[in-house]
Amino acid sequence: MEIRPQYLQQYLHNIAVDQLSADYLAKGYEVAKEEKVGPFRADLVAKKGDEVIIVEVKAGKMTPQKRQQVAAIGDYVKEHKNYKFLVVVANPPKAKKIDIPNLDQLLVNYLRSNYQEDLGRQFHADVQITSVNNIVLDKVTVSERGNIHVEGNGILDIELRHGTFFELPTKDSVAIGDVFPFSFTAILTYSEDKQLTVSSMLKLDFDTSERLG
Repeated sequence: MEIRPQYLQQYLHNIAVDQLSADYLAKGYEVAKEEKVGPFRADLVAKKGDEVIIVEVKAGKMTPQKRQQVAAIGDYVKEHKNYKFLVVVANPPKAKKIDIPNLDQLLVNYLRSNYQEDLGRQFHADVQITSVNNIVLDKVTVSERGNIHVEGNGILDIELRHGTFFELPTKDSVAIGDVFPFSFTAILTYSEDKQLTVSSMLKLDFDTSERLG
């Protein structure tokens, strides 16, 4: 599940304050959150000896009230030579989208050819791999030869006909759909006709204990 920006924004301020607090503590400062500074309360105050650092965190657009508070704290700090005032802008981490076109179908083709019978033995059923969904790539590396090394995970969708393994399915056999997570490390290569294929699977783990169907 991908967290939508509007929900992430609600917690970004507190996350930034906690991170700054940990950073200053590691540097030997005494840290207080929501510390009173003049008539206002600052997000963070860090003290070490005579040095006082006041921090306000900006996450998203500032309200008029917040702008007024920041300006007032700034004026207050100017009257104290040992005070330093920082406004820190908190930015959410930028998601890096990694996409390989048609990877879901490439994995389906490879798994059907190389792992479908193994799954049948595991489930004691005739298994048909129907689709691969929700692929998330953790790492993609391209070698000097042009081979593509991919690591990731996804959801495998299968169809089972119990009691038909090693037998031809009959009209009385009932198909049951099931899905479960899997992780993989694969090598993709281009064929002579410039078509991308899964040439080998270095690692493949089916987590059937987390069956979702």
